Amino acid sequence: MSDLETPLRPKRKTAVVDFLVQFRWIVVIFVVLPISFTMYFLTYLGDIRSEMKSYKRRQKEHDENVQKVVKRLKDRNPSKDGLVCTARKPWIAVGMRNVDYKRARHFEVDLSAFRNVLEIDQERMIAKVEPLVNMGQITRVTVPLNLALAVVAEFDDLTVGGLINGYGIEGSSHIYGLFSDTVVAYEIVLADGQVVRATRDNEYSDLFYAIPWSQGTLGLLVSAEIKLIPIKEYMRLTYKPVVGNLKEIAQAYSDSFAPRDGDQDNPEKVPDFVETMIYTPTEAVCMTGRYASKEEAKKKGNVINEVGWWFKPWFYQHAEKALKKGEFVEYIPTRDYYHRHTRSIYWEGKLILPFADQWWFRFLLGWMMPPKISLLKATQGEAIRNYYHDNHVIQDMLVPLYKVGDALEWVHHEMEVYPIWLCPHRMYKNPIKTMIYTEPGFEQHRRQGDTHYSQMYTDVGVYYAPGPVLRGEVFDGAEAVRRMENWLIENHGFQPQYAVSELNEKNFWRMFDAGHYENCRRKYGAVGTFMSVYYKSKKGRKTEKEVQEAEQAILETPIAEGSVLAFTDDGVLPVSLVFDALRELGTEKCEPQIVTLSSSNQLPVGSSAVDIVFTLCRSIEFPNEQLLGEISRVLKPGGTVLIYKISDASTGETDKTTSVLERKLLLSGFLEAKALQVKSSLPSELSFGVKAKKPSWKIGSSFALKKTTKALPKIQINDDSDLIDEDSLLTEEDLKKPQLLSSDCEVGSTRKACKNCICGRAEEEQKVEKLGSTVDLSNFKSQCGSCGLGDAFRCATCPFKGLPPFKPGEKVSLSANFLTADI
Repeated sequence: MSDLETPLRPKRKTAVVDFLVQFRWIVVIFVVLPISFTMYFLTYLGDIRSEMKSYKRRQKEHDENVQKVVKRLKDRNPSKDGLVCTARKPWIAVGMRNVDYKRARHFEVDLSAFRNVLEIDQERMIAKVEPLVNMGQITRVTVPLNLALAVVAEFDDLTVGGLINGYGIEGSSHIYGLFSDTVVAYEIVLADGQVVRATRDNEYSDLFYAIPWSQGTLGLLVSAEIKLIPIKEYMRLTYKPVVGNLKEIAQAYSDSFAPRDGDQDNPEKVPDFVETMIYTPTEAVCMTGRYASKEEAKKKGNVINEVGWWFKPWFYQHAEKALKKGEFVEYIPTRDYYHRHTRSIYWEGKLILPFADQWWFRFLLGWMMPPKISLLKATQGEAIRNYYHDNHVIQDMLVPLYKVGDALEWVHHEMEVYPIWLCPHRMYKNPIKTMIYTEPGFEQHRRQGDTHYSQMYTDVGVYYAPGPVLRGEVFDGAEAVRRMENWLIENHGFQPQYAVSELNEKNFWRMFDAGHYENCRRKYGAVGTFMSVYYKSKKGRKTEKEVQEAEQAILETPIAEGSVLAFTDDGVLPVSLVFDALRELGTEKCEPQIVTLSSSNQLPVGSSAVDIVFTLCRSIEFPNEQLLGEISRVLKPGGTVLIYKISDASTGETDKTTSVLERKLLLSGFLEAKALQVKSSLPSELSFGVKAKKPSWKIGSSFALKKTTKALPKIQINDDSDLIDEDSLLTEEDLKKPQLLSSDCEVGSTRKACKNCICGRAEEEQKVEKLGSTVDLSNFKSQCGSCGLGDAFRCATCPFKGLPPFKPGEKVSLSANFLTADI
């Protein structure tokens, strides 16, 4: 879109509500501001009292409060009580979406006690906090230690629980990702009252990846362990003006933090903090910040700007000076910088109190700013609330970095909202496909800001009254948001659910991925206990009947015939290909879950969790033995593994590869490995496939062996049969005792044959006597010529039988012990 001309709109008729909105500042000054200041002060005192307690005592109180929550959940009667939600009032929320689901009958669980910082572990660089701890509280504890959360959201009132279950971003998100990406562990109370600790690599890793963006619909968050980083006392902030069209502004914004050479992880090239504010279609200011020490900030000539004082100009107006002043640098105390947008609520404060940015108001009443958003919502009434929905925009558009220019042009054409806030954030390529996910195959393009493990996104913050409203023209806010949501779906963008949404259920799950979320809902018993994330975010009032019908519909939805896990080594795995392959095998209903393999070849799924594993591979070595073992682990007993190959090899090579795959599967413990014929309905690049089954028993299973005892054959004996007595077969000679021959061989140095010799000694003695102890062979002539060769060549009647070989004419002497026994 290059045409920035906005459509012509007719003038809007003025109504009573316009005057209520115009003079609402009276209620804000005399009611909302005093009450807000009182609430801020009381909250501050509560935080100070909490900080005075030891970590050990805070942890003990935390454990007691968790047990109260567990008891409360176990006391719930599912057949009589409504769905579970927190006891917080509907209007007490920072988001602009009213919590309409609480207007229906529900089962309340009080979490108001969970507002303590439980521990600051400086060795592990972890902060353990409860869900109602807000950003102002955590920075008040960590910044004096020169520590901070990796991502600190701008508003003081934003809570840890809201930023985890919903959406949280800050100027450091281009390095660390969203707020939920910096969480190390969650402590969750499940629907059945079980308390679990979920991390990215323990048995509840699936729950760990499902919690972000779930809006508290999987369990009750009672604590979180969050990553800490070392910081310095000041932020060195550079203000750089940019003049050009929206596409040029988008490119300048990208260049401010994303090196064009792709060296995104180089801290020398990438600043610690980034944000850009666009004031008009042709003017913007890019701000980049780096942590600086106190010594550096206080060097001669450096400018220190303590923007946290109530009388200081609002930050967005101060940054706008760069458009006239040119590029400049100043040092801001780190904590003041973290909360730079709090006092003015970005630039929304200008609409709430039109003169609040004037110097006299800042000096006189600026110390009471800002008004609490929850009180603004509580005092607005139904008419003003509907007015803001129709004539006001508070939306965040999360879009890939390379599409920021298109998004800016779309916003200008459809809404004409200025200023616009730009803040980048990394979206990590997780091992599990979560509700928000990167574009498939982004790593192959390596666009500006991307790495092999993350894609760079940008939050396009659209907060203010649209241009047509300011000009008194007709503007349909609901329709504009609906078109924005469709644009996001078409461009792989996402809409945070703190804002008002016009999405129907079908489009909601087109924007977000439901697979892993719904699997966890069923696995951990959230269905029927907690409301679904779509219904919780749905615009409008909810009656008790609507709530019950919605949850009953989820309960009655048939579970898919088979849960499918799919992965590939080919970069991109089209979902349609998975469906087509499974359809050929007769599996129509399934819930494919496409995951990305880690370097350790570990599948991010629990043991015996899926029915079918589908893999598309190009390499002959994929899957290897380790991966086949992982496939066997995640498959249910009797589950199926399908391996399709992409190959340009000849038929002979294909047959060889098929046999190799079959052998690998059999050696890995699979059964019935056989080749599959690729049918014409599948893509032509699929050369062949192999299918195998996991045995129908689990490893370690035991079976009781049924001992079968065969009965002895029954012999029917008839009296008439002829039986033989064995004794009658023996003769008298057989019954005589055998007489052993007595041996009378003489024992001595030489032994002689005994009487009645039967061992052959007598024959040997006779032979010696016949030949003599010495035989003269000088004149002997052998008739056969073999007598002297030895017994092997002598005749049976040879007189030299038993004598050693000799040569004719040679005198043969027999040794003295020739006749001595060998043993």
